[in-house]
Amino acid sequence: MSIAFLTAMRSKDPSMQVGACIVNGLNRIIGVGYNGMPSGCPNEELPWAKTSPQGYLETKYPYVVHAEVNAIMNKNAESCIGCRLYCTLFPCNECAKVIIQAGITHVIYTSDKHHERESSKASRRLFELAGVKMTQHVPEQTSLLLPLRYADEDARSHKGAVCEGPCSCSGLHRPAERCRQGGDSLAWSLTAVAAASSLVAASAGATRWKARQGLIQILGHPRFMLAAGNSARYRGTRFWSALLRKR
Repeated sequence: MSIAFLTAMRSKDPSMQVGACIVNGLNRIIGVGYNGMPSGCPNEELPWAKTSPQGYLETKYPYVVHAEVNAIMNKNAESCIGCRLYCTLFPCNECAKVIIQAGITHVIYTSDKHHERESSKASRRLFELAGVKMTQHVPEQTSLLLPLRYADEDARSHKGAVCEGPCSCSGLHRPAERCRQGGDSLAWSLTAVAAASSLVAASAGATRWKARQGLIQILGHPRFMLAAGNSARYRGTRFWSALLRKR
């Protein structure tokens, strides 16, 4: 399921990022996908709005390919028969039809926020008739921290890390120490997280998506990881995860 959520982050949809991951009987990933425009269709040329005064054709719904369909189309195996599908959101009825036709026998989902929609009711009816098992995954924690370097490399490489803070320093210094030009790594990290979080909360549409991506980069930056420490890093990640769930 973590792979599905990680894949969802590639989506350009400013209101809902959905991911899917297909796993076979050997527990090998054979396909991943996220919601997005069809291949060859520029994202900026089609609307991402959920509603529009100009009508249905100026919303995203006629154009977006859902994560489940993309995962099936992107599979690197001959068949999906007997496979499991992990998805961050319960599939709609259109995706349910494709899932059944592909031979997938088990759907594991996290969010069922659209439980009362007609499309979700139709999906459950189709899955029950086709014998597709449905399981809601309830994670034990709300976020997952993914380090982007090995621990034994930190001690060697951070000794001469380049300062990327707001100061004018162009020299090398330890990220956990105060910069020679006055830039404090810890203060810079926490201030950057607070500023980006506020921007995400106050923005909408494409602006919010850009702010969200910037916040992700800050939280995953080695400088924040070292300087802020586990406690501050955990608080920042937890706040960011809760904030994004309020879309």
